[in-house]
Amino acid sequence: KAVVSTQSTGCLVMDNMVKQMCMIFILLEHEKEIQGKLVEELRAVDINHHDDLQKLVYTEKCILEAMRMAPALLRGTRNYFSKGKGKIGKYDIPINKIRVHHSEYMMQMDPKVWHEPKQFDPERWNGDFTPPPYAYVPFWAGQRGCIGKHLAMMLLKITLSTLCKNFEFNQMFDKEKPPVFDSRFAVMRILNKVSIDVQPVKS
Repeated sequence: KAVVSTQSTGCLVMDNMVKQMCMIFILLEHEKEIQGKLVEELRAVDINHHDDLQKLVYTEKCILEAMRMAPALLRGTRNYFSKGKGKIGKYDIPINKIRVHHSEYMMQMDPKVWHEPKQFDPERWNGDFTPPPYAYVPFWAGQRGCIGKHLAMMLLKITLSTLCKNFEFNQMFDKEKPPVFDSRFAVMRILNKVSIDVQPVKS
């Protein structure tokens, strides 16, 4: 049972990472200047040691921003327990357990928290910027936070570095009709067709 559970978790992690990687390229297609700056950094830094990943400062900003605008998991659920009557905000909860559904996508696109939330802006992650608690939860938070978030960030950086060093990417979708998320599911799905042209980097 433990082996099956581990394999299932590993498949879920890799599936989410692939979805996140796709969304990074899709979002960058509309931001050629940002894309150029990202590719320049990735091609300039050789990854031979874990410490080399720390040099990918702009890359990390782009990943953080992509996970804000297009998280691999769009929503989730949490159980709320109370002894007797509970309270969530102004609402009384008369039972001892309810399931609360939350939208990570909506939380991370809230204009009360994020300036121009629909704008892909890696520079918002400059300096010591830290979002308010639970305003940015691509890996969730608290006791249910993802224990593999640091591994995921490392893999995203390594994969981006490898791809951008060896290939040129050109999205083939209609720029006037960008990818549309299917909000009916917790895991990100794109409704319309998205194609990409991949060509080896010319030496």
